[in-house]
Amino acid sequence: MNTNLFTHLAISIPNIRYNLNYFRSFLNQKTKLLVLVKAYGYGHGIGEFSRILEDNGTDYLAVAYPSEGVAIRQAGVNLPVIVLSGGMEHYETLIKNRLEPSLPCMDAFKRFASVAAALGEEAYPIHIKLDTGMHRLGFEQDGLRTLTQELPLARSVRIASVFSHFVASGDPQHDDFTRTQMARFEALSSFLMNHLDYKPIRHLLNSPGIERFSKEAQYDMVRLGIGIYGMSYVDKSLLRPTAYLKTPVLQVKTIAEGETVGYARAGKITRPDTRIATLAIGYADGVNRHLSGGKACFSVNGHRAPTIGNICMDMCMIDVTGIDVKPGDMVTVFGDDPTIFELAEILGTIPYEILTSVAHRVPRIYVE
Repeated sequence: MNTNLFTHLAISIPNIRYNLNYFRSFLNQKTKLLVLVKAYGYGHGIGEFSRILEDNGTDYLAVAYPSEGVAIRQAGVNLPVIVLSGGMEHYETLIKNRLEPSLPCMDAFKRFASVAAALGEEAYPIHIKLDTGMHRLGFEQDGLRTLTQELPLARSVRIASVFSHFVASGDPQHDDFTRTQMARFEALSSFLMNHLDYKPIRHLLNSPGIERFSKEAQYDMVRLGIGIYGMSYVDKSLLRPTAYLKTPVLQVKTIAEGETVGYARAGKITRPDTRIATLAIGYADGVNRHLSGGKACFSVNGHRAPTIGNICMDMCMIDVTGIDVKPGDMVTVFGDDPTIFELAEILGTIPYEILTSVAHRVPRIYVE
């Protein structure tokens, strides 16, 4: 396949492996690894990407919604999949697709146990979410007391894991609070486990937690999110980008001084013989319109070229004056140069948003 003919997101399988091995270097040999593939695999795709993770020794996957889990099953992936935001109306779909719910409260627990019983399930795996400080979802002490009373009556389910979510484990200024969360998790999870005659998996560490607190709170499993996609909270140079957004040049033309480029005449030509390249990508593909007007540069043939004019829905223009460029040449919107970190800084956002903004209409190409 000649990827120089169309806009695509190239996914580097070797870099995925490299990043996986980096985070595994912090772990004990028996510690399980869960990878988050919600939001279309942080933009990387869902089915093929999940197969790559399965082939490379991942123990668990996690998604936000049932539809994402269903897509993983349709791709033939057999790993256990936790659904973090299942919604009570979807519990039957979860069971029929062997997807495992995160249950954050007694209402959810009772509803799921009832649905599982009605479908004839016994000891169906569930995951208990604890609130240790995020205050978004999760059981607190009172709810756990009630749960321990209800568990012996609910034979349709069995707790596979107990977990919680850090608030700011990547930020040293909040380390005291992070350790408070560790203490709360230890207390709450131990309370629950003292009422069980078996030992569920416990997991607390996220990507920055693995890097910064693996010796303090590793437990039985860790959850790898943004880290696998190339973001380190210790040193960005330690990881490799896994996604490269690329697009071809459609046309190159010379524009006279005094002319304008694009909608609203926003691109002003202030020097003679300015050369403009039009690219086959726009804001409908995930190139944020706030990168217009020279706020960002993209890479073409080893050179950086600034945007000019307003980014359009399906196209955008860059100033390639002084660069040898022709139609069909490929331009890197993000990857090694520029990186998603640079674009995120320009936009005042986080790399997560850059990755997850790449539209589904952009093909994902997996490169070995």
